[in-house]
Amino acid sequence: MADDWDFYFARIDDAVASIYLNLGLRADAPNEKQPWLLWVFVEMQAPREDGMSSKEESPILHQIEESLVAAINPLCGAQLVGRITGQGRREFYFYGSEPGELDAAVAQAMRAFESYEHECSSAFQPDWDQYLKLLYPSDSNLQRMFNRRVLDALAANGDVHETPRRVDHWLYFPAEEGRAACRETLAAIEFTVIDEHLHEEPGDDMPYTLVVSRMDSVEMRTINGITLELAGRPAQHGGRYGG
Repeated sequence: MADDWDFYFARIDDAVASIYLNLGLRADAPNEKQPWLLWVFVEMQAPREDGMSSKEESPILHQIEESLVAAINPLCGAQLVGRITGQGRREFYFYGSEPGELDAAVAQAMRAFESYEHECSSAFQPDWDQYLKLLYPSDSNLQRMFNRRVLDALAANGDVHETPRRVDHWLYFPAEEGRAACRETLAAIEFTVIDEHLHEEPGDDMPYTLVVSRMDSVEMRTINGITLELAGRPAQHGGRYGG
């Protein structure tokens, strides 16, 4: 299982929250060797007014996380899969082979942080619902995360995101009819077809590729709006947006 940690913002119980998770676990979830969900909730001492973690408290919250991982992983055969920060607390979620030593592990980890109120518990959850249905981002949030990665890479090379440039987009379809219909709708909003071809590889359920292009800026709000709209176009024809 590869480590691929990233974050996004969401609303939980009508409050803003930051969700940080290992996306790399998705391909193998649920993991039958780790059917137990383990969680530790830590109350923050100096949250921001919106309930999120403050810059001043972040270092000690990071130390608490490292201490919890070091104690829980070996005692419970567990791994940290994600965390939620919001409403004045940080929630850590693990999946493990068993919960038996969780209380002892958490007590050991929090010994150096006695002023922090915390609680822990566990539940048998072989379907990994907490990871797949709560922590894992929606398609739109996942697209926003991927967009941010691309923009960060461009910024590292001195890119000015507001400058319009040719931006290519890849779309995939199960049949030629869907690709043709989508091509027409994209032409109506000034996208130019760059390429279209057929992948004839065994097991490929989206063999019809369409590559389109348009002059656009790539600042975050603009490119998020464009890619989310493009993601919806192939979906109407059983296809998907590739990036």
